[in-house]
Amino acid sequence: MDDLSTATNLYKSGALDWNPSNYIPSQFLPYLRGYADFRVYPSQATYFYCVNCTRAPFTDPWVRRALNLAIDREAISRDLLKGSRAAWGRITPAGYPGYAGPRPVAFDPARARECLARAGFPGGKGFPRVSILFNTSEDHRRIGEAIQAMWKRELGIDVELTNQEWGSYMQSTVTLHYDVARRTWTGDYLDPNTFLQLLVSGDGNNRTGWSNARYDALVREAAGTLDPARRFASLAEAESLALDQSPYLPIYLYSTSELVKPWVRGIYPTALDVHPLTYVWIDHEWRQHEPLAGSPARP
Repeated sequence: MDDLSTATNLYKSGALDWNPSNYIPSQFLPYLRGYADFRVYPSQATYFYCVNCTRAPFTDPWVRRALNLAIDREAISRDLLKGSRAAWGRITPAGYPGYAGPRPVAFDPARARECLARAGFPGGKGFPRVSILFNTSEDHRRIGEAIQAMWKRELGIDVELTNQEWGSYMQSTVTLHYDVARRTWTGDYLDPNTFLQLLVSGDGNNRTGWSNARYDALVREAAGTLDPARRFASLAEAESLALDQSPYLPIYLYSTSELVKPWVRGIYPTALDVHPLTYVWIDHEWRQHEPLAGSPARP
C-alpha cells in the first residue's frame, strides 16, 4: 500500500489489525502518542540520499560535500517529521556497544557554499539542473521538497523531483540511472560493518559508483582484526572517510512507529524491526485475558 493515510485510515476502521513501521504519515504521529495501541521503539535503520558518483558534476567530492553540508537535518526532524525521527549525520546508527563512530555531518551552509565555489560553481552559477529520485510515498516526497528548497536557498541550485514506482525506482538505482536518490538501510546484524560494507567497491548495495582504495582497505583491515578496540577504530576511520567524500548523505535515524490492535499477539520490539508471522497470532478471546479496570493484572 503506497498511500500512508489510506493504510492508517484502514487501521482506524478496523480493516487492518496491524499498521507496521513506516506506514503512518509523520504528521499523524503527534496525535497518536497517547493511544494504547501506538508503539514506538528504536530501530537499527537510517534514511539517507545516495549520489551517483559516476555522473558529472557529482564526480567531484566538493560538490557532494556541498550537498551534504546544506541539509538541515534538525529542521526535517523537528518541523517535517514532528520529532518522530532523530536527525542523523552518520552512516551507521546508534546503539553499538563500544563503537563511538566519527563526528557526524552538521548543517553548515557557509561551508557548503565554499565547497560549491571550490568545485567551480560559486553561488550555484553554471550548476546543471539535477533530480532527486524517490519511490512512491508522501513522506519521501515531503522530504524531497524540503531538501529541494534547502539546496536552492543555501546553494542556489535548481533541483527537480522524480517519483517512480518501486520496481522502476529499484532498477534506476541499481543501474545508476539517477542523480541523487533516496535510500534506506536496515542492518542485518548488530555491528557497524553491516552499514559500512555497503560502500566497499563493487558491493551490490553500494549503488553510487563510488570507489575508494583507502576505504576498502580499512574495512578489510577491520574484518581481519580480533581486537575490538582496533577493529572499531578502523571502522570509525572508514566511516569518517565516507562522510567526508559524501557518496551517502545521511538524514535521519529511524524509530519504529506502529499501530497494533490489542488482540494481536506475538509482535515485540526488535532491533531489526523483524516480526516473523509464524509467531504472530490473533487472540479471539482477548477480552477475557484483559484485567478489569482497577483490578490487579493477571499473571
